[in-house]
Amino acid sequence: MATNPILEMTGINKSFGAVHVLHDVDFRVWPGQVTALVGDNGAGKSTLVKCLAGIYGTDSGSVAFEGRPV
Repeated sequence: MATNPILEMTGINKSFGAVHVLHDVDFRVWPGQVTALVGDNGAGKSTLVKCLAGIYGTDSGSVAFEGRPV
């Protein structure tokens, strides 16, 4: 099993005006494992994925793919 995640999002924060949508979110995807992103409506799942895709910029935090910052 790999010791490092293939995708790592650390300390992600995102606000839309006064509404703080993502609060210090950490998310990791390990190679060879099925990963699901689940939560209640309005929990920020779509916002997190849009931040990952570059549709939304993050206010703070970092994203790394295969150990390299992106």
